[in-house]
Amino acid sequence: MSIRIFNIRYWEDPERNCQTLYDKVVAKTQNEIELLRLGLQILKNKSGNKHINTARVRYNLGRALWLSNKPIETFQAVEDFDAAILFLTQREPNHHILSDTKKIRDLALEAIAKFETQGTLSAWPYWKPPTARWEDKLDMTQLCRELLAMTDREKELTITANTMLHGLRRHGLHDFCSPTLQLIDQTTFMEMACDELEKMKTKSTNHRL
Repeated sequence: MSIRIFNIRYWEDPERNCQTLYDKVVAKTQNEIELLRLGLQILKNKSGNKHINTARVRYNLGRALWLSNKPIETFQAVEDFDAAILFLTQREPNHHILSDTKKIRDLALEAIAKFETQGTLSAWPYWKPPTARWEDKLDMTQLCRELLAMTDREKELTITANTMLHGLRRHGLHDFCSPTLQLIDQTTFMEMACDELEKMKTKSTNHRL
C-alpha cells in the first residue's frame, strides 16, 4: 500500500484546512481572554489588588495572552505577570504560583526579544513562536522535498507550477498565484514560498495592529 505524503499532512475538507482551524482558535482564544479580563475587573472591584485570587487571574490572563504568540498581546502578558509577581513577592513570597509566574514571564520576554529580531514576523498560520526567514526556508525546503516525493520527481529535482500552487495553498498560502515558470527547482521554490510567507505574515501582523 502506498500513501501520498500530501494526504497525511494536509486536509482537503474546507472545514479542516489550516485557515479555518486558525480562525476558530483565534476566536476561542479571544473569547477566553475577554472572559479573563472581565473576571479580573470583577475581582479588582471586589477585593482590589490585595488578594491572592487577583494574582491567580492575572497569571491566567497573562498566560492566555502569551499563548497568542502576537507582539502586542505578549507585551500585555508581561505587564500582567509583573503585576502578579510584585504582589506575590510582597505578600506571598513562598507561594508556588510565584515561581511559575516568573518562569512564564521570562518565556514571554524571550518571545518579545524574538519579535524584535530583524526578519522575524508574526506567527501564522499555527500557534507557534514567530519565525525568521531562515526558519521559513527550512520549512519550505522540507515541503518542496515532500512535493517531489509525492509527484515522483525526485530525480528531476523540479516540480510543476501547478504542484507548487496546490502545495502552498494547502500549506496555508491561500492568496498564492501560480508562477509563470513551468518547472520550479528547489531554490526557486524556497525563495518564492518564503517571499509569499513574508507577505502573508506582514499582512496578518498589520491586521492585528
